[in-house]
Order: sequence, then structure tokens, then C-alpha cells
Amino acid sequence: MNFTQQLSLVTAAVLLGTPSLADTARPVPTQDAAAVTLSSGFDHIGAEVQSIDVDGRASFFIDDGATDGRPVVFLSGQGTSLAAFQLTEFNRSTRLALGLRMISVERNGFGESPLDPERDYADYAAEVLAVLDHLGVDDFAIVAISGGGAYAAHLAALAPERVLSLHATAASPRTLPTRTAPDCTTSLDEMKGNLTKYTHTPKNWWGVPGSPVLIIPGWQTEAYGDATRSFYVNGQMGDPTALAVEYLLPCSENAVADTSKISAPTYLYWGGADEVVPVAAMEQWQAALPNVVRATVYEGQGHTVQYRHWDQVLTDIAGLGDHTVVCGGDETRLIPNGDVTADAFLGNCAWQ
Repeated sequence: MNFTQQLSLVTAAVLLGTPSLADTARPVPTQDAAAVTLSSGFDHIGAEVQSIDVDGRASFFIDDGATDGRPVVFLSGQGTSLAAFQLTEFNRSTRLALGLRMISVERNGFGESPLDPERDYADYAAEVLAVLDHLGVDDFAIVAISGGGAYAAHLAALAPERVLSLHATAASPRTLPTRTAPDCTTSLDEMKGNLTKYTHTPKNWWGVPGSPVLIIPGWQTEAYGDATRSFYVNGQMGDPTALAVEYLLPCSENAVADTSKISAPTYLYWGGADEVVPVAAMEQWQAALPNVVRATVYEGQGHTVQYRHWDQVLTDIAGLGDHTVVCGGDETRLIPNGDVTADAFLGNCAWQ
């Protein structure tokens, strides 16, 4: 049957009084409009990106949480943008309940930050302090994930009197005096060639097959979004230069931080099965810092251990390190460390 024939049948049906589609459609369920409460504001869909001028250079950052909350500088993994912070917000309600204000400053060449190949760890640490000063933040905690650990050591050493606590989660030890000597034989051009497979295809950078975090709705999608921001949002079109520069920073002059200046209580979190930053790296942190109050190895966990136990990281940052996040029955709660049994399920009940 062609279109003309179909149209003729419809016309005949109307003329003969045949019920229309509207007449035969299933009724739409209704509800009492007076019983519906609508929001008069906007729902949260992510932290707002802000910018200020720092010594003639645009600095991009996010600041999420109550202004009277405990400020926390969030340092994401290697090659990530400030959007990586959103990957922890599956615990947003817990973070807000603990009164934590999260601040993240975009690193050199990633996301919207302009690339200056001459900038080093000290430059970034100074930029973070400039943002904190702009926000009126004096004392702050630091939490570093993976490659962010290299920057955390420098930031903590630059302003030790302002650091409330330091939290290193599967964090790179590449700027510690106890580090394994880096391989500095690869040129920038060679490194760029090695990394193009990641910057041209962001899924290769942020894919985490087999990780427990994949049960979190939207987590992997958000991770791919961060990789896209890192390598494309500012018109980089997958340019691997920024990532190559960051890879080679441990070979730069003054790459090693003076960790003897770091007096803040330090918490370490590691996955026993981490093959990217293995437990030996945690031991380098223990040897380099004078005030490690707890070093936890979660057996069987890999390089996404920080997300699996992010609720515990937040608890420690909030100053409740004498308590552990445990699922008891169907309830997630904080209990004193001494009351945690060997068979306790650690973390949010949603992980079960």
C-alpha cells in the first residue's frame, strides 16, 4: 500500500465517523496537581568552573561546598582536568554531611588551562595558594589521587603551616626524596608519540574495566567526560603535549619536594592489588613523611581503591579518623575504630 492509498483510507475513516487515533488512545494517568511540590531553584548538576587572573595567567578552579566548611584541595590523577572531582560526587551527600568544601585548580595545559611547558610543580603549588587566598581560605586539607600525589608533596611543603592534614590515595611518589629514580631518557617528542593513543581516544585514558566503581550509575560516562575536557575542551584536539610535559616533570630541576617541612598528619590509602602505583610506593611515602598516622592497604583492591573507600577518606578529612565507615545490616554508619570486627563490611552499603 502506498502513501496515497493510506491517506485515502484515513480520509474515508474520518468521513464515515470511524474513531480517530485520539479517540482510541490509552488514557494518560493523572495525578492531583495540588499535591505536587515543585522546586523553586535549580538542582545540582556539577560544580561551577570559575577563573581568576594569577600573575597574568588565567587560572580555572571549582569551589563546591559551604563557605564555612572545612576547605579541601582536591588533586586529581595524572592527565585529568578539574572535572575529575565529579567522579567522587557519588558520595556528595556524605561529603556535605561532613561539612567539607572541595576546591580544585586545573593543572597546566589540561581542560581550559593554557599550556606553558616551562611551568613546574612549584608554579602549580603557588597557583593553588593564589586561588585559596582569593577565596579567603587560610588553613586547608589536601587529598591527592594517583598522579596528583606528585603535586601534593610540593603544595604541603610550600605552606606547611596551613595544611590541616594530607591524604594520599594510591598517590604517585615521584616527587618524594625516597622515590625510585625516574627514567629521563625519553624526549618530549618521543613521549608525545607514546601518548597520542590516549589523547586522541579519551576512552583509552579513562576506561577502568573490571573496577568495582562500574556499579556506580554514570561513573564511567563521567570519567570519559573528564578525559574529553582534559584533551579537547580548549581546542587542543587531542594534542598530547600537556600530558607528555606532565609525564616528564619528575625529570625537571627541583622536582623533589622538601618533605621534611611537612608536619601535617598524613593518611595513606592503597590497594593491595594495585599494579599502577603498587604498595611499594606507599612505603616510599611512609619513609619520606614524618607524621604518617595511618597507612591502610585494602587487600584485593586495584588502582581505583580511592573511589571504593572514598567515604572513609572523607571521614578522615573531616577529622573523624578515629571512626570507620561500616555497613551494618542495611545501614551505613560510623563506628569507633576499636569496635570494628574482622568480618565487618567496610564502606557504604551500596557497595554490597
